[in-house]
Amino acid sequence: MSSARYNKPSASNARRGSKRITRVAAHRREAGRAWHRLWEAPAATLVTVLIIAIALLLPSLLLSLQHALTGGLHELQSEASLSVYLQADTHPDSASQVSERILTMEVVAAVATISPSEALAQLAIDTGLGDTLDALGSNPLPFTLVVQIDDARNGNDDLNSVAQAVASEIRGLEHVESVVVDGEWLRRLDALTNVLTRATQLLAILVAVGLLTAIGNTIRLAVEQRRDEIRVSKLIGASDSTIARPFLYTGLMLGLMGGLLTWGLQVLVVGLVSLEVGQFLALYNADAANPAVERGLNITQLGLDALILGLIGAGIGWVAAFFSCRRAIQACEP
Repeated sequence: MSSARYNKPSASNARRGSKRITRVAAHRREAGRAWHRLWEAPAATLVTVLIIAIALLLPSLLLSLQHALTGGLHELQSEASLSVYLQADTHPDSASQVSERILTMEVVAAVATISPSEALAQLAIDTGLGDTLDALGSNPLPFTLVVQIDDARNGNDDLNSVAQAVASEIRGLEHVESVVVDGEWLRRLDALTNVLTRATQLLAILVAVGLLTAIGNTIRLAVEQRRDEIRVSKLIGASDSTIARPFLYTGLMLGLMGGLLTWGLQVLVVGLVSLEVGQFLALYNADAANPAVERGLNITQLGLDALILGLIGAGIGWVAAFFSCRRAIQACEP
């Protein structure tokens, strides 16, 4: 008796293990059938995969561009500076006193003094109007102080807010004519990046809806082509979930191949335009080799990107197949 009771759990576990193996084998068989059916019509399969890839490519590229711009902006915004213009008749000794007074401020890292002669010489080089500037007779440019804000000393405060506070304090000093907080264009570019991010999100939603419709129609047509086979399967007792398996695998495979093709096209396009984007950021002294920019420009994340795009495509394909084939199979009554 005790021996019989001891052997029952082992037999039950063996049966459960056998059922699991049977289910896995059934899924492998259905996946193989779905794969072979896809390539029975290679032209239609390739067209569907290409449509999926092109649809996913645009939001993927916009996301890469947004990552690149965000990385460059974060680096530029970490280096706030002020341009302090002194009054035209300021003596060099007074300019030095103002510079020393600014250096005593807690968040100021450095102050560079540009004399009127140095500013005029640089202007002549930048504009190529050296002869015209020499003809002026007198130098109209004032002393300029370039103030660098120390990011390490501002705590958790926004760097732009700290720069604005320092500018207000400097405006109250003697001999100061005006103060300009550099980087206003950065805030405009940051706002443009936010708009790009929101547009990418909305476009991704529209693309997902479009792909659900396109893949769903493809699966629905496949169900219609096998209507007689589905009716026979129902007559011999096959459940709707069993009949749906190959169609679910078909949608999953179409989406997976489309996602991987999107990754390949993205690598190609990003490789072609990465040099131009790097040159654009270099115009504003941004280092295109920092990690945040590398994610958008370079191919250091190839494996992760391929995995993400493949999973996104496969997920969209499976969901589209699930909802489209479910109703179509239910309509195929024997």
